Amino acid sequence: MSGAGELSADEIALYDRQIRLWGMTAQANMRSASVLLINLGAIGNEITKNIVLSGIGSLTILDSHDVTEEDLGAQFFIGKDDIGTKRLEAARRHIEDMNPRVKLTVDISDLQSKNKEFFSQFNLIVITDLFPADIEKLNEVTRELNVPIYVAGINGLSGYIFTDLVEFISTDEKVKSARPEQLGKQSPNKEIINLSERKDEENNAVYQVITTKHTYKPLKELLKSATLINQLSRRQLKRMTPKVPLTLTLLQYETFQNINLDDFRKKYDLTRKQLGLLIGEISNDTIEEFVEQAAVEISPVAAIIGGAVAQDVINILGKRQSPLNNFVVFDGTSLDMWVFEL
Repeated sequence: MSGAGELSADEIALYDRQIRLWGMTAQANMRSASVLLINLGAIGNEITKNIVLSGIGSLTILDSHDVTEEDLGAQFFIGKDDIGTKRLEAARRHIEDMNPRVKLTVDISDLQSKNKEFFSQFNLIVITDLFPADIEKLNEVTRELNVPIYVAGINGLSGYIFTDLVEFISTDEKVKSARPEQLGKQSPNKEIINLSERKDEENNAVYQVITTKHTYKPLKELLKSATLINQLSRRQLKRMTPKVPLTLTLLQYETFQNINLDDFRKKYDLTRKQLGLLIGEISNDTIEEFVEQAAVEISPVAAIIGGAVAQDVINILGKRQSPLNNFVVFDGTSLDMWVFEL
């Protein structure tokens, strides 16, 4: 029998390829982790698939929704015969079949029925398909509990990821160069707090071991203070996709229902100026199209956003490399993915 922090021989054989990629310790860390996923929509499907196959220890999925016809075009755990049943009940068997070693808990309760103690039992929470008001409310709880979160959403041909890990210590290695890393602040949210060296006799190389402290802010604060001034070049500020300010503007609304387009444009212009962007005006048709596509799920976009979230979740649970800090926007029209520190 293996101990609480050890992998069994069967597990080592099962996860051999990924152990070779990120190491035994990282795999053991994932095996001991408990993750909550909120909503099994298109993004939730992708995240579930990836972290279950990676060997996560325990996954709880919270989703009270019934299967609808719209779900059939954006999900792969359910079928036509499942319409009218609970999404989780329809998907459970297929999730368990992917990796029976993962402890799967399905909860069809409403999110609003959950108290603070419920969220305190998890090492990490992934939030999908929620309105901004619910995200901010839950974010207040997770920060009080010191529980890291990932938030992801799709708006037609674009999607976003927001991370609030509160504080995270990562350790990276790179070949020592003529200009090695130095202790101290690297950016407003990142600080190198320790440096050491490791010699690799086999490759005749010296590696710099870099320990970095990453600090985060809640979504409500990010929306108020977000700026790209002094982070991007003038050329980058001019070629930025409008999906970035559009997404940040949308997240300022409590829900996506009955949004007034004139009010949205005013908020969009203020957001664009706050970010320091030099992109030109956009048409009313573009704004109207974006608002109409708010929360509309498209499978290819879900695959990209869900895959990026799952990879970073695996990364931080394995305590390997620096995580996302702290906002990502994917533009499915240009196929650009922008990663920002806001």
